[in-house]
Amino acid sequence: MKINLAWVFDYVLIETVFLKKLVKDVLLKINQSLDIYNDVSLGPIHECLTFSGEAGEVTEDGIIQLDSKKLKQYDYDVAMAIVAHELAHAYLKHYKRAPTGLEYEIEADELSTQWGFNIAKFRNVCGQPTVQP
Repeated sequence: MKINLAWVFDYVLIETVFLKKLVKDVLLKINQSLDIYNDVSLGPIHECLTFSGEAGEVTEDGIIQLDSKKLKQYDYDVAMAIVAHELAHAYLKHYKRAPTGLEYEIEADELSTQWGFNIAKFRNVCGQPTVQP
């Protein structure tokens, strides 16, 4: 199946081949659990430095920001899990609700795990979730 990012995201600002492939691979895997072409709009996605300094984040405006240079530092399955985790935040609309400690991180981890990503390895490599101030 060919993935068209414009079908899933409101706006796409991804320039590197690496990140395009990574996001497409993540979407292909998510699509096995969810009809991403008919049921989901994940908002805008940008390839850029993140405010938090992490490999990925969803801003309070709902923009999914991914740092391809940081993502390249991880094994591919860990990078996929990071992207899936951020897409789970967007899918769950966490940016629209007031933060509740680690609850959002746990919810995003659980959904990413349901989608088939290796969140246990992601957490082993990147550490347990924390709340950004």
